[in-house]
Parts: sequence; structure tokens; C-alpha cells
Amino acid sequence: MRSFLLAATWGAAESLSVDVTHKSKKPAVQALMESATKMLKNGATPAVVNFTETTLAEVAATVLPSIIEESENDQAFIYGLHSRFLVIRESLANSNQEVHQLNAEEQFLSSTHKGCRDVEAAHCSNKRNCEMELYRLWTSWVLKEEQLQEIHGNIDGHFCPPGANGTVDAFRVTSTVYMQEYMTKKEQVDEAEHHYDVHVPQCTEMHTALDHESSECNNHQTLLEEKACQHANKITEVLTTYYADHAQALSAYNCAQEEVMQLENDRKREWTTLQVVNCLLERIRDQNGVPCDDSSGGVTAEVGICEERHGSNPCVSEEGGDPRLCLTYPDPLLHPALCASRNAVAGECLPVVQNVPCSARWHQEEYEGLPEPPRAPFSEENPGCNAYPECAACNELPTPGPSTIDSCPGYTVDGCATTNAEEGEHPLTFVRDVDGVADVRCCSIDGATCESTDFQGGVDSGSSHGCYLQVPYQEAMSVCHAAGMRMCTTDEVQACCGTGCSHDQHAIWVDVAPGHQD
Repeated sequence: MRSFLLAATWGAAESLSVDVTHKSKKPAVQALMESATKMLKNGATPAVVNFTETTLAEVAATVLPSIIEESENDQAFIYGLHSRFLVIRESLANSNQEVHQLNAEEQFLSSTHKGCRDVEAAHCSNKRNCEMELYRLWTSWVLKEEQLQEIHGNIDGHFCPPGANGTVDAFRVTSTVYMQEYMTKKEQVDEAEHHYDVHVPQCTEMHTALDHESSECNNHQTLLEEKACQHANKITEVLTTYYADHAQALSAYNCAQEEVMQLENDRKREWTTLQVVNCLLERIRDQNGVPCDDSSGGVTAEVGICEERHGSNPCVSEEGGDPRLCLTYPDPLLHPALCASRNAVAGECLPVVQNVPCSARWHQEEYEGLPEPPRAPFSEENPGCNAYPECAACNELPTPGPSTIDSCPGYTVDGCATTNAEEGEHPLTFVRDVDGVADVRCCSIDGATCESTDFQGGVDSGSSHGCYLQVPYQEAMSVCHAAGMRMCTTDEVQACCGTGCSHDQHAIWVDVAPGHQD
């Protein structure tokens, strides 16, 4: 727009055959170039020569600085988008502090739970031993009771039969033996009963102690399972947030980089053309409006001299360029490495999803080293203890992973119009589906060259190496940007016909300049 206004105003002032009421479809700067060439060829009036001085000053003071300002703004824009990756990394590091804290709390509860189960196992052993001893004491008491009953039966049979004569000496002697045996056995029964009665409270106390310890351990188990689920949920939350933010940042960065690369290329062409125009305007001023002498080469020679002087590298100061026209595109930050272990979740690393309650690995980690409670069938020789309660599982958790967000408009064309097009048709296809795929060709920033092969990470296709075949649009942009290139336009991509990877037979991803989507 700046250049068009310059060209239009200039054309009106010189009263040449520039139709300011009709806007040419050519770029405005190119129109300015054509006007300068025409004046150099045909000559110019003193008024136009004076206007040339004004134009030179305006280009130097306004137009060129404006181009530099746009370039600096785009550079700042790219850096700003790239800084988003650093913000995401910083956010990940902050979130990892929470993961680290939850892991420490889970590990503490795990240690507490395991220690409690060890104590519970000791109480279980005491209770079992006590009950087995109590059973032994009971069986001893019962046996002695049975023996006492047998003696009692003997006495009953001795004293009670019909015709028994208690005055007979033999009867009395036998009775004495029976009574002595009874009294001795009665003392043994009383002693066995006493031992049993004394032992019962001890077993009751041990049973109570076991129940108390089991209750404590079960509470620790509940707290541990709840904390483990919180830990797992936090890891899932952190990873989900990170991958989503990174995908969004990468998509925005790729799209912006692709657009800015095109704008950068346009600015370089505009800058170069303006430098050539400046050169021609200076020549007009030097000749004071006199037409070029065709005998010395004429306008063609003058244009060639100016283009040779200013057309090689617009970013080199010595050649009339400015380094600020060449932008820097930092590589997007890739995903950080996995954290070394669950206890090393710190800084910029991706926490690893941990085992959750009720899973086989969880049970192995938490219970493999613990004493196992007694198993059924239970008996006097295998008394039972309190069983561990069933574990409480976490809610089902997704497995986070990298994702792709396609926020750029993806377009494809035939890999080679002359190969695939029928009757001159070369359709441009819009692909919005994130799963849409096509092949990859890349163009240099200045659009001078294009490449189909030898991209890092590519595959072999026929006799070609480093090919990217049938990949999503976001990946295609990443491939080109990693190679220091950009997506080709619909016109540029055709210069790559026959350059390998069998791309001529496939659809190719392309960038579409604004105003050419229809």
C-alpha cells in the first residue's frame, strides 16, 4: 500500500501515461519500478526530476524504515511465540513440584503401611501362639477331666453295687486307694483348669491388640491408596496439560512461522526492488531528466547495473541491504526427557505414570515383601488372623501422550501438474481434517530452490532418500522448518517436478498466499 501510493502520486505528478484510476494487478513496488524505468528511458521534466528528489527522500526516510519496522515486529512476534515453549516448560517444572510432593507423601504412607503390617504380623504370631497354647491347655484340662470321670466311675462302681459291705477290711483298703487316686487327679484337673483360666485373658489381650493394629494398618492402607490415586491423577493432569499446551504452541508457531516466512520473502523482494528503484532514480537525477543514451546500452544496461549492485543479498549492509530483513526462527523445543525415576521428578522432565492400587504391579510393590496372613483352612493348629481389606481402585485414568492440533488451513496440489493434470486442470484441494495426509516438498526462504529429498528422519522411496510421504500438515511444516526452509507455494512447488521421492504421483502440501484460497 505504501509503495502503491508512492507510485500513484508520482505518476500523477509527472503526467505520464500512468493510469492512476486503474490499479494494476502487479505489486505496487513493481509498478514503481516500471515507472522509474520508463522515465529513465524517455526522460523527465524538471518538475519530475524535483519530485524524484522528494521520492528518494521519502523512500529513505519512510518506506525503507517502515519495511524494517515490519520485519522487527515479525521477529518479535516469532520470538514471542517461541517463548511460549519456555513458559510451558516452566509450568511443567512448577507442576512437577506438586508431583514430587505427592510422591513423597505416598512413599511415606507406603513405608508407614508396610511398617504397620510388620507389627501386625508380630501381633498375629503372638495371638496364634497364644491360641494354640490355649487349645493345648484346654485339651490337657479335658483329658484330666475325662480321667477324673473314669476314677469317679470306678468309685461309683465300688460303693454303689448291691450287696457291697463297707465293713470288710478289703473293701476299706480298696476304697482308700480309689479316694487317694481321685484326690490326686482332682488336684491335677483343678491345676489344668487354673492354667487355662489364667491363659484366656492373655489371649483376649493379644486378640484385642491384633484387632487394634489391624485397624491402624487398614487405615494406613486406605490413606495410601487415596494418596496413590491423587499422585496418579496429578501425573495424568500434568502430562495432559503439558501435551495439550505444547501441541497448541507448536501449531501456532508453525502456522505463524510459515506466514512470516512468506512475508519475509515479500519484504526482501520489495526491499531489493526499492533499492534498484533508488538506483534508477539517482541515475535520473544525475542525468537531470535526460533520456538514457542507447549507444551505451540504454535503460537495459542501467537496470542491469542497479540490479547487480543491489540484487544479490538484501540482508548484507555492504550491498545496500539490512541484516534485520533476515529473520531468525528458533527451533521449537521438543518434549523433554522422562524423569529419571519417581523420586527424581524435578525441573523440566516428564513424570512417568505410576502403578495404581489394585493393579498387579501395585500389589507386587506394596505387598510382595510383607508377611502373608495365615490362609484357610483354619484349625487348632492353624489359627486365623485378620485378613487384609480389599484394595480401593482409582478411577480409570487415560494415558496422556503427544497430540497434534491442526489450526492452519492445509492445502494440497498435484505433485506435478504436467504429470497428473488432465486437460490442463491442476486443482487446489483444501484439507481441514487433522488426519489428512500428503507428501512433503520444501522451498528455500527466498523461493529460489525447492527440495524433495534428504530430509532428516525421512524414509527411502525408490532411489531417493530422506523422503516424507503421506504425513499430516503440521508434520510437513515441522520438516521444512527443521531444514531451514518453508512450505512451497502452489507455483513454486511445480519447480520440483521430477526431483525424487515419487512425489510427482502424489498430492503435495503447499502454502497458499492470502487472496488465493478461492
